[in-house]
Amino acid sequence: MEKFSSSLPPWFSSFMAINADRSRVIKEVLDKKGIKNSLLELEGALFVLAWPKNSEMDEYYRVKIISAHHDRVPGSPGALDNSAACLQLVNFLEKEAASFNTMAVFTDREELGYFSPMEQGSFLLSKAMENYGFRDMASFPLDVTGCGDSLVLSLAPMHFSENQNAMLPKPGSGAITEAGKTAIKKIAEESMALADSLARMMAGRAPVYCLSLPFGEDLGYILAGMPSVLASVLPRPEADALAAGSSLPAWASLEQPGCRSPATWQILHSREDSPEHFTASAFELMDKYLTRLAGLRLPARIKG
Repeated sequence: MEKFSSSLPPWFSSFMAINADRSRVIKEVLDKKGIKNSLLELEGALFVLAWPKNSEMDEYYRVKIISAHHDRVPGSPGALDNSAACLQLVNFLEKEAASFNTMAVFTDREELGYFSPMEQGSFLLSKAMENYGFRDMASFPLDVTGCGDSLVLSLAPMHFSENQNAMLPKPGSGAITEAGKTAIKKIAEESMALADSLARMMAGRAPVYCLSLPFGEDLGYILAGMPSVLASVLPRPEADALAAGSSLPAWASLEQPGCRSPATWQILHSREDSPEHFTASAFELMDKYLTRLAGLRLPARIKG
């Protein structure tokens, strides 16, 4: 696949610098491009909210949050995880494509390790949106979208139906009532339905896979009561292998656990996660996805 690293904009090197204030870099870039944006701080986490220039808003439809986390694992350049998605989101905003009820957010605190998902930036953002009067939103986080030619939509929310308790915060990190668990399961089901809609939206435009990916920002969104579909990108051979393996229980695989992870994922959180892995096909694919997603109309819930 054709590499993309030679096509990176000048500001991207500042964004990738080891000690970069990444939210500030994004804000400065958006300011220079004349893109409406604001910096939001929530419990020490920094978010950049931005709005497409050519945007239409209608209260009878859901507002869509398209997000990409700007934080990274210490010691890793974080090119695929998740600088590529941030660049793709900036490119989308700069293109001035027509959009409908769309907000772009560069989020923080996705790379929390073993902390509670209720400390995730996506969880904090969801609750903040409620305080600002946005109570019927859907979220579409981008994660590891810089290498490959195949769109992978996450079906991780199905685990709330299969083994809900395993997905919920551990004791001491926030109690959830039985009614709350029922509500979360409903949000997970809405997320699955949205993934199906997105797969149909992209049919014929790229190879599309709906697979159970590791949770990312989608977990925080769902626990906060917002449907969420995480999108990622993989080279087609890796997506095919992941799809084939997903039909088998772990004990039935002939490979060792470490070998079942796609090669693209094996460089994440390491010093090897550099822009050299970017491919032109991944950026072309995300341009198509973001353009169509921004124009998608999601009717608001019927208020009882």
